[in-house]
Amino acid sequence: MGRHLAVTLIRHGMTELNRRKAYIGWLDAPLAAEESDRLCRLQWGPFDPVDLLVTSDLRRCRETAALLFGGREADWCTSRWRELSFGAWEGKTFAELEAEPAYRQWLASPFSAAPPGGERYAEFQARIKQALAETIALAEQSEARHVVIVTHGGPMRFLLGQYAPDARPFWEWEVPFAGGYTFESTIERWKGGERCISLSAVRFKENENGCGNGTE
Repeated sequence: MGRHLAVTLIRHGMTELNRRKAYIGWLDAPLAAEESDRLCRLQWGPFDPVDLLVTSDLRRCRETAALLFGGREADWCTSRWRELSFGAWEGKTFAELEAEPAYRQWLASPFSAAPPGGERYAEFQARIKQALAETIALAEQSEARHVVIVTHGGPMRFLLGQYAPDARPFWEWEVPFAGGYTFESTIERWKGGERCISLSAVRFKENENGCGNGTE
């Protein structure tokens, strides 16, 4: 059957730029103040222990991980788990960009065109595949049974499309802020690029007393 390895993907909490519906790929925005307060009231337990905690190096992911996991430091914090780079469009909204021909072309073909100075989808895919392979290797070396990765909406939708039991297009996956999914699988299936055995949405427990996770 192989060695069990569950991987939980969690999207970072909301930032002010997210609230404005701005493109925020590699911009290092913090969580919105009220979002930090909301995450402070969420608890991971009682769920499987987290053997390996991995995050994107961007602040919104690091802050989300610290709030959800009692101030715990990530075992691996890396730029490989970043969102797609939107290049010159970072921090801008649809209203600010809609007159640009390059933007209209990208909206028509988002999986082939690229933002000026940003990433093509194929480059993004290759980076996330590498991030996952390196994470699985770390899990195998440390004999982890449960890995949590705090990342962004784009990487999560891509991996759901690749590894969820049922195949769905990229945009059909719902990925809420500070929400996520747990993939139940094995080391061997992950390495072979096979779909997971089962998939479940993460359900956090709310602590009415605020930061009951040990965070300050």
